[in-house]
Amino acid sequence: MKKLILSIVLLGLSSVAMADLSQSCKTYFNKIDNLIKLVPQNEASEQQIDSLKQQLELQKKQFSLMSIEMQESSCKKGIELYTQIERLVFKK
Repeated sequence: MKKLILSIVLLGLSSVAMADLSQSCKTYFNKIDNLIKLVPQNEASEQQIDSLKQQLELQKKQFSLMSIEMQESSCKKGIELYTQIERLVFKK
């Protein structure tokens, strides 16, 4: 279920270093990083986790190429989606 949540949130956004990202994007990517850490580490999940981390790094690079305004807009939408999914799954 957590893998599904992560995939949905990652796909909910369209796209190097955290220093190149807006504050909303830093917050969003930190939330996703923390979510990845919740996935149990075992042989079955290891490959999927590695793949998700690669996708996340690619997204960071893509976002760093966007204007700050576009980053803010996109990442705020991602945070909203993440929060809605978090409420549904974790009953917060």
